[in-house]
Amino acid sequence: MNKTGKIIRMALIGGGHRGIHMINCMTGGDPARAELIAVAEPREDRREDCRKPFTIPPERYYHDHKDLLSHLDELKLDAVLIATDVATHHDIVVACIDAGLSIFLEKPITRTVDEAANLVKITEKAGIPLQVGFSLRYSPFFVKLREIVNSGTLGTIISLDWTEAVSLRHWTECYCRNPSYNNRATVGSWILEKSSHDMDQLNWILDKPCLWVSCFSTRSFFVPATAPDVPKKCTDNCPRLDDCPFAYVPEATGMSDWLTPDQLDVCVYHCESDLPDRQVAIFEYEGGVTATFNLMPLVFEDNRWMTIYGTQATLRGSAEDRRISVQDVTTGVETIYHTPFEADEHGGADVPTAKAFLDFLID
Repeated sequence: MNKTGKIIRMALIGGGHRGIHMINCMTGGDPARAELIAVAEPREDRREDCRKPFTIPPERYYHDHKDLLSHLDELKLDAVLIATDVATHHDIVVACIDAGLSIFLEKPITRTVDEAANLVKITEKAGIPLQVGFSLRYSPFFVKLREIVNSGTLGTIISLDWTEAVSLRHWTECYCRNPSYNNRATVGSWILEKSSHDMDQLNWILDKPCLWVSCFSTRSFFVPATAPDVPKKCTDNCPRLDDCPFAYVPEATGMSDWLTPDQLDVCVYHCESDLPDRQVAIFEYEGGVTATFNLMPLVFEDNRWMTIYGTQATLRGSAEDRRISVQDVTTGVETIYHTPFEADEHGGADVPTAKAFLDFLID
């Protein structure tokens, strides 16, 4: 129950995979605390996807957020979960703030610094609760990582190296073949779309203002010049089809489920994406702490690796392996930590993220 003594009445704006998953974490996990009242989603196929797990009346499916908000008097909503394309975030959030609704906003906040700053300004002025979906803060692995840093075991933090590795299939299906995520006009930038979690982690763990940033990126391998002899579709008698590691896989699942049939076999060299295919950033934080971040595709499985250098010990972590090593710089004694395996998305972070949002509204 919330402060008014009633179940939190929620709407989902954006009926894609992520929106369905997160609203289910909020309303399906504990229906005594929150209830899904309505969905706003322009695509009929996604509305059908929402009808499978949720039993809400057909008249409570709306074309977009404007249609939804025009029915507030009858819906009596308390909060919304916004999981639309990032290009739409700013306008939808502003409209929901004007309507007085509490907001859970999937990351990233917006495509631009100016839009993000504006949302912060108007949210604070309105006093509206708004939580951004930086769910890794609730992952057991990253909670333990920050706990070790805050314990003083490492001494004074001097520098940090961080890598987000994107698997081959994740890269090819999502950031090459999928037009919803393969261009800057839609997502803003690759590092914003893919690694805002990581940028948040750096700031959360170091807990200092970042003073300087340098960033270097390019797209030089996944371009037509690398494979000028191949067609734009894998299935158009491509001479490299049998030995190309990036060729489409008809039986693939996961990211492939997000693609339409005509997108499944688009050649990764001719996909017309303008995202970089590697990116490195360098940061200096207050007090002289330095950090590097490497965003790189083409590994076997998604992972995050990090090394944190302190005056007393060095920490090395692998998020996929859920393993953290802390080695004393003087004695060489090593302590190993293993965090529990969680089958849920984001390493078990999504359910506690949803709970934290509801806790905030209720408390």
